[in-house]
Amino acid sequence: MRQSTPSLPRLLTAPLRLVPNIVHSTALGVALSRLFALLVRDGELDFLQDRVLRIAIEDAGIEYRLTKSRGRLVAVDRQQPVAASISGTLYDFLLLATRREDADTLFFQRRLRMEGDTEVGLMVKNLLDGLEYSLPHVPEPIQSAGERAVAFCERFVVRP
Repeated sequence: MRQSTPSLPRLLTAPLRLVPNIVHSTALGVALSRLFALLVRDGELDFLQDRVLRIAIEDAGIEYRLTKSRGRLVAVDRQQPVAASISGTLYDFLLLATRREDADTLFFQRRLRMEGDTEVGLMVKNLLDGLEYSLPHVPEPIQSAGERAVAFCERFVVRP
């Protein structure tokens, strides 16, 4: 039985659905390539070479599809087969990104779910588990924006 998770009201997530998924994926790919530049350079994301990771934000009705190509993370369209998929709510991904919750807790509580290729899924989970150590110096403006986003979400999040 799946545990219910906190989510945002559809009215607040509606603007996100107006943007095509390829635009979401491209923006996230550029941002993560910059943020994870050292990890990409050191080969930590090689498991995504020619494999597609789908990130689904369920309450916002959007998804990202990324792969590693030409030494960076790039967006791919929906026609590409997915190797693994991680899904959850916008709030839970923000908690993960701001390190308010760790990946193990969110997976154990079934607030984040992984499907698909076991090897790719395990590599993604290990990457998420190690973010605190592999990204010790996230630029302050990004940290601040993440904290403001979490605070905003906490005002409106619908809890089960």
